[in-house]
Amino acid sequence: MRTPKLVTNYSLLSDTELASLATRTVDALRTNTNFPDLNPTFAEYESVALDYVAKQGITANQRASTQQSREKDEAREVLLVMMRRVASYINNFTDMSSVQLSSGFQPVADRRSLQAPRSSSWTRIVDSNRPGEILLQFEAIKEAHEYEIVIASELDENGQPLWLEPRTIPRALGNYYSPVVDGVTYYFRVRSRNKRGVSHWSPVASLRARVNS
Repeated sequence: MRTPKLVTNYSLLSDTELASLATRTVDALRTNTNFPDLNPTFAEYESVALDYVAKQGITANQRASTQQSREKDEAREVLLVMMRRVASYINNFTDMSSVQLSSGFQPVADRRSLQAPRSSSWTRIVDSNRPGEILLQFEAIKEAHEYEIVIASELDENGQPLWLEPRTIPRALGNYYSPVVDGVTYYFRVRSRNKRGVSHWSPVASLRARVNS
């Protein structure tokens, strides 16, 4: 019989998904009596989680300064470490699934029921803070082990993107493409992979590049 466990690595979640999980776990643990000796303490976890939620909220509208984005990324890394510590403690504390899930953290999927991953429901291209680059964003898929992305900067005679060779990436964050040419429209799509298969392609995103001189 499989021993239930909580997920300890949440690095593949998008910023929005991670902020939502952080809020849910803080709410779940605040009055939870199942873990009287939580280590790290709830106060330590709450401080880190709410710090990230606040900084993610500031950067969510894509108008944040470079410093604000850097502070959000730093807070994210601290939160991911803290989540790993808290979830690992709960895993070691009990093997009762109902008690584990009362924490608000996500359960590890049963490998026997693992299916090919679904595709990302959205994609986005945004201007990078660094010249000559664009930032590729898309929905992170929990059951995906890696992603395959393709880029195009030209259309065929039917108006369809002429895709370049696909590139495999390990996660949904921090994916930049360069160099880009000012005034050229770039197209982007992604699909998810795991040991059971590959998803359909995501919707296509596009952006006309603006390169600072």
